[in-house]
Amino acid sequence: DDVMGYLKLNINDAQSEDDFENALEIERIYIRKNFQKQGLGKVLYNIATTKATQLGKQRIWLGVWEFNHNAKAFYQHLGFEFNGSHTFNMGDEPQTDLIMVKTI
Repeated sequence: DDVMGYLKLNINDAQSEDDFENALEIERIYIRKNFQKQGLGKVLYNIATTKATQLGKQRIWLGVWEFNHNAKAFYQHLGFEFNGSHTFNMGDEPQTDLIMVKTI
């Protein structure tokens, strides 16, 4: 009965970047710490891929914080490639997300 994590997807005008036509954005894959390393991220990723395919999307993309080494490795393992970056503010601190893209 515990919430283990969640998945948030964006399409069309809801995407946080304008550069990705015919794509689905994975805005968040979040797994609570005590449930990590159990394959749940892959389950959520598979849901995203299925949804993208159902919607006829050609690519999936996401932004990952530059210092989140585990997430970057996870997405690279799934076949995502780096395709730029964008900066956002966390309070007064600028942070960098690396853009990763995968053709499906």
